[in-house]
Amino acid sequence: MAKTIIRGKYVLTKANLQGTSNVIKDGAIVQENGTILDTGKFVSLSQKYPHSDVIGDGNQFLIPGLINAHHHGRGVSSLMMGQTDGHLEKWIHRGWGRRSLDPYLMAMHTLVQQIESGTTTVMFNQTAGLASDTYSEASKTLDAFKAAGVRVAFSLGFRNQSFLVYEEEENFINSLDDRLSQEIQEKINKTKISFSEYMEITNQLNKEYGDSSKIKILLSPQSYHWVDESTLTSIKDQATKQDFGIHMHMLETLYQGIYSQRLHNQSPVERLNNLGFLGPDVSFAHGVWLNDRDLDLMSQTKTGLSHNPSSNLRLSSGIAPILSILKHDIPVGIGTDSTSINDDDDMLQEMALVLRLHRPPGLNSEYISADQVLHMATMGGATITTFGDNLIGSLETGKKADLVLLDWNRIKSPYISEDLDPVEALVSRGRKKDVQSVMIDGKLIYHNGKFTEINPDEIKSQVDSVLSRPTSKDTRNSRKLAKEIEPYIEKYYATWKLESDELYRYNKLK
Repeated sequence: MAKTIIRGKYVLTKANLQGTSNVIKDGAIVQENGTILDTGKFVSLSQKYPHSDVIGDGNQFLIPGLINAHHHGRGVSSLMMGQTDGHLEKWIHRGWGRRSLDPYLMAMHTLVQQIESGTTTVMFNQTAGLASDTYSEASKTLDAFKAAGVRVAFSLGFRNQSFLVYEEEENFINSLDDRLSQEIQEKINKTKISFSEYMEITNQLNKEYGDSSKIKILLSPQSYHWVDESTLTSIKDQATKQDFGIHMHMLETLYQGIYSQRLHNQSPVERLNNLGFLGPDVSFAHGVWLNDRDLDLMSQTKTGLSHNPSSNLRLSSGIAPILSILKHDIPVGIGTDSTSINDDDDMLQEMALVLRLHRPPGLNSEYISADQVLHMATMGGATITTFGDNLIGSLETGKKADLVLLDWNRIKSPYISEDLDPVEALVSRGRKKDVQSVMIDGKLIYHNGKFTEINPDEIKSQVDSVLSRPTSKDTRNSRKLAKEIEPYIEKYYATWKLESDELYRYNKLK
């Protein structure tokens, strides 16, 4: 393969956690066979590598490929499926009524959106459907990633308790009338697999798809409250023995913290630390209700976090204390959680939301910088996904040529002052529409606004065709069941005393 020079008016080679970025004006990078050979001024590199192909005309902003650090890849959003936003403890059961869509098609649909917004690596966490379909759904999803050429850290979510509320299942189900109790139990049973089955499927996926540079297979206990401690210990043991990373949800809502306090008078993070579970191979998603002790433990063990601001807002979960988390030197990435603000998995817009969200009032208050946001969406995400920031996350010599070219003229239109830091302009104003080209492993998978490997119109047409069919009886019954169970869930949590989050105060009301 010939050497390729990719140039830009601005070339961001690396965004640093300290709040600075390495930017080369009128710069370029050189790649060959998917690996970056050199970086510098375009004029110098074009002379040094005279017979290279050139991508870009000098009017672009060149950045490392963006990394979506937490995603479930439903393809068609929950809202589009008729599942309105709401508190997680009720919202999650409304998901029973989602329409059925082939996993390959669903994954391809979400990958179109990811690529269009400059995402080159995805942390994909597959949540349970029918237990009998677990392997088939996973393999079809991974086939889609291979076809699209996008890097993926893939995990199957495992849960074996608290399917309805945060307590012993039997107690809650027995409080229901006989008919509803039976239907709910049957619904739950269809999603259950044993831990041995889970590991068997995961090992098979790793054997068939595992590729240290393109596909990572991880383990995923869905959350502390959804997996018993004995199984959590087994998962950690297997991860250590087989060199698997671990990704799980953590303290997404207040209720999840209260559950652990009721059981052990400790937070879930403290409990996991007691089990020897934390470490640099472990990452959490959400972390909205982490406390100071949790942050100390995560910092000491180098346990990472994916910040999912859109999802946290839409599901009334709160705002993660990212400023404090960054001060603790905890690895942080950014994820859309398949619940982005506009249902389009636009990572650029998610970055802008992060930039605006963490600005506490007060003239002397610290706030997050555009450079730190870019760090989270690149270097931080590389760590969270376990690919490692020595492989991806920046445009430095020896790393993979995963990169994005954005139309700088469109970003700055109609005017941006020359005094404004271009990184600030990029994070504030850059959106999916500004992405011109996306390269992964030195291969252009999206160029000049068009896909080179997949047909997005055909994918959309297939999705439209499937979802335009009448809703099945099973789906209608599932929606009815979810609606019936909701009042019981509300009643169950009615006595749980909530505390306010004092880390983020935006007005005088208490």
